[in-house]
Amino acid sequence: MPHSSTVAFISYWRGLQAEPDRAPPRDRFDPGRLSRLIPQMIMVSTVDARHRFRLAGGFLTALHGRELKTTPFLTLFRPAFIDAVAAAMTLARRREQPLVLTVSAPWETPQQQDDDLFQDETLALEICLCPLANDVGKVDRMVGLCQTLSAPPQRIDGRLGLYSLDAARLYAPDRDIRAAHLQLIAANGKRIA
Repeated sequence: MPHSSTVAFISYWRGLQAEPDRAPPRDRFDPGRLSRLIPQMIMVSTVDARHRFRLAGGFLTALHGRELKTTPFLTLFRPAFIDAVAAAMTLARRREQPLVLTVSAPWETPQQQDDDLFQDETLALEICLCPLANDVGKVDRMVGLCQTLSAPPQRIDGRLGLYSLDAARLYAPDRDIRAAHLQLIAANGKRIA
């Protein structure tokens, strides 16, 4: 089940639709309506096969340790998963339905001699992509957000490595979307999620 932020994002997107099986117009999308999610928001072009980032919020930029604008979205994935992600995005664009990708990626940190404990950290993420139509009704962008599903990395001096695709799901217009049951997780008396 998707994260509650993903559910809120898809619900907002669905509220913009004039018809249940059509992507809403891009000019109706107002990121200010989801202001708490702006750092996690992304916008990807669908007019080129590489799906370049048009926008990437500060959260994703911080995770990758670099600006992502104009970077091809598909280059964030390991080569073995690029075709599957491209096919899922094409299907979401053609059907004009939200796509939720569940991915995992290594947290890459600078090598330190006596610090092997944190070298094998992996982060789980959920990436939601919803199609938006241009002024002639053609889907030319996908807007969405990136949400972590795992605890933050132990060391903050790293960056996210290439993604592995764990799952890809399309959400049909009549499919009810519910958030995953959230639980408080604590380690050594500290809340971590």
